[in-house]
Amino acid sequence: MSPKKKLIIWLLTVLLTVMAVIVTTKFQEQNQENITIAIAAPLSNAGAVTERVGKSMVRGAQLYIEQVNKAGGIQGKQLQLQIYDDQGKIDIAEKVAREIVQSPAIAVIGHYSSSASLAAGKIYQATGIPAISGSATADAVTADNEWYFRTIFNDSFQGKFIATYLRKVLGYSEISIIRGYDAYGLNLGKTIETAFRELGGEIVAQWQLPTNQSKVTDRIIIQELEELKEDERLPEAIVFATNRDQVTNLLREIKNRNLNLFLFGGDDIGDVGIAQSFTDLPEEKETPGFFTNGLFAIVPIIYDVANDRTQEFRKTFEKVYEIPPGWSAASYYDATTAVVEAIHRTLLTEKDLAKSAFTGKDIKKDRSRVRKALLRFDSPDTAVETGTRRFYFDRNNTVAVPPSVGIFDHGQIVSAFTQLQIIPNIEAILNSDAKIASGNILQMGQQYLEKTDIVYVGLDINKVNYLDEKSSTYVVDFYLWFRYKGNLNPDQIEFSNYGIERLDSGERLTIGEPIQSGEENGVKYKIYRIKADFHEEFDFHSYPFDKQRLSVRFRHTELTRDRLIYAIDLIGMQNITRKELFNQWKQKVFKEITSWTPTKITFFQNTLVNDSTLGYRQLIDTKSNLEYSQFNAVIEMKRKLLSFSIKNLLPLWFFVVVAYQLLFLPFDLLSAELFSGLLLAIVFYHLSLLESLPDGIGYVVALDYAFYLLYFLCGLELTLVTVGSRDKFKNNKAQRKQLILLGRVLFPVILLVGSIWLYLLYL
Repeated sequence: MSPKKKLIIWLLTVLLTVMAVIVTTKFQEQNQENITIAIAAPLSNAGAVTERVGKSMVRGAQLYIEQVNKAGGIQGKQLQLQIYDDQGKIDIAEKVAREIVQSPAIAVIGHYSSSASLAAGKIYQATGIPAISGSATADAVTADNEWYFRTIFNDSFQGKFIATYLRKVLGYSEISIIRGYDAYGLNLGKTIETAFRELGGEIVAQWQLPTNQSKVTDRIIIQELEELKEDERLPEAIVFATNRDQVTNLLREIKNRNLNLFLFGGDDIGDVGIAQSFTDLPEEKETPGFFTNGLFAIVPIIYDVANDRTQEFRKTFEKVYEIPPGWSAASYYDATTAVVEAIHRTLLTEKDLAKSAFTGKDIKKDRSRVRKALLRFDSPDTAVETGTRRFYFDRNNTVAVPPSVGIFDHGQIVSAFTQLQIIPNIEAILNSDAKIASGNILQMGQQYLEKTDIVYVGLDINKVNYLDEKSSTYVVDFYLWFRYKGNLNPDQIEFSNYGIERLDSGERLTIGEPIQSGEENGVKYKIYRIKADFHEEFDFHSYPFDKQRLSVRFRHTELTRDRLIYAIDLIGMQNITRKELFNQWKQKVFKEITSWTPTKITFFQNTLVNDSTLGYRQLIDTKSNLEYSQFNAVIEMKRKLLSFSIKNLLPLWFFVVVAYQLLFLPFDLLSAELFSGLLLAIVFYHLSLLESLPDGIGYVVALDYAFYLLYFLCGLELTLVTVGSRDKFKNNKAQRKQLILLGRVLFPVILLVGSIWLYLLYL
């Protein structure tokens, strides 16, 4: 057999082997056992608003499941979400619970309502299957059931919090309560009533919604409210201790009859789902948010004061499902994360179980393993890290989530201008006695809460230009505005990434006088126009396939995070992160930056920690730090590879072509000097390209690997010429011909393999 045929057979053998490995791997992946997780949600016959939230629950769980499976699953095992419709009804929830118990599910996500969770929970407890709800707040759901967990606060805490906010923050002394007829409404309403009276407040009137609630029964409440208005005895606030379906008609009547009531609801009211239920009504089309504007509610998460991870979850959810997520989507995303993390940690810590656990061979043991793992999430050290937050369970299997107060605006729920933050350690608060005396720190049972001002920040970028890769600096021209209440100086800020040379010299960016300021409906505002250079440390590991970030970041110079939090004015910025607005925006803003294209813009606030105690003894004794709320506007961009290649890499491809064509010259014309000269030219060109990068980069960039590949190919050719010049080959033209043929085959094969490797690694 000729050497040429041997070479072809060898290459085919390698190719077939690689294909066999790929097919075998895929086959094994497809035959891995699935780990089944059940989710029970109200998806039909539950009322339009509740059904919308039920879908949000499922979508939140599905989003995480799909992300895990896409990343390879859990030690090769794929997750499967089994969906059950409990219709939000007790009898159906019990029926669904029995079906889940008989299924291969190792845990349950849900149920939505407290009533459904209490009913189904008895079955889960009796049969030994862990369940975790992201919305059922009745204390008894977890207090009397060691198999039930939740990723939300309970009614006892929520009720006291609502009463404290109404009495101590808003200063109301008279309220009325409308209670729902289920476990949630009864428990929450009673807690609010008791706590508000203990704080010296008065309950003017109360209404209990009947189980056969209808427009007729709602009209009775509206008529009584109108009578109170005529007698000038309207309460300062109406509190809804109900679920959202129970109040949609009441909200319509209250708005249509211009009762002008201050409305406050529990967590079930505080979801965008209730605003979305009105979108088809004519009043809502004419004035977005007509029926919900001004409605206050307690929520476990508000996106405008959330960090970058939560903003990423929000954008991903909206991109996948084309609808904004409410807090319920995030809460069930977290609940699913907790279950999956329990499985993962079990397999990680008990490696001997990897072959027997979660294979479907012993469902009862698998369920017990998940519960034990969930119970271990009991401290900050063992907390679960999710796409929205970090949490752990207390002794009642409840996540200690600090509630936030939201207010509906244009169909979205945004942060109220005053929040109450839980103080984990009162001794770490500077001047705590004075703050308690002044009312800035409130006591709620054994816990302390601190009043925090919320300042809305909007940033509209006009232009980005003068991008200098060598110094990682750029110039940004933008409008900046603040919306706030009270006697604050929210514009007393420090830009943390102002031009690095100026920062090193001690110079600070001053924003000057506002171009406009004023007050509207009790809300103050200031608007600035700023143009300055900023710095962001660029990462060139993937150069020229790199993606970089441009940012504008600032914090208040004096007020720490317990005093002030910067919220993102998503409504004021028209939510520019949406695809259609973002495409218009990038054409305008990046007009002068032709070699880059923006891929995403994110606005978020995070906590900036000052490691210095600044000499405060309280901080030293309690091992605490000063924390500030930092506003961040971050543009992610990628290099335009085609234009970069045309401008900078054409000579590289020229060198590749020349190097390969040399193999087709007569052997006598080839010499070590010829290839050495080519190699030297490539080296000089390589160094010239790296000149555009910052000085002192101590790591290898992707472009280096491309040149290393070319160096290797030139070295291969040089080796073949050297070998062919030996006495053994000088007089044997056939062997020389075989050497050259080998080079002609190996050159494109190595080039192809190397190019594929670079593509998979960086693109």
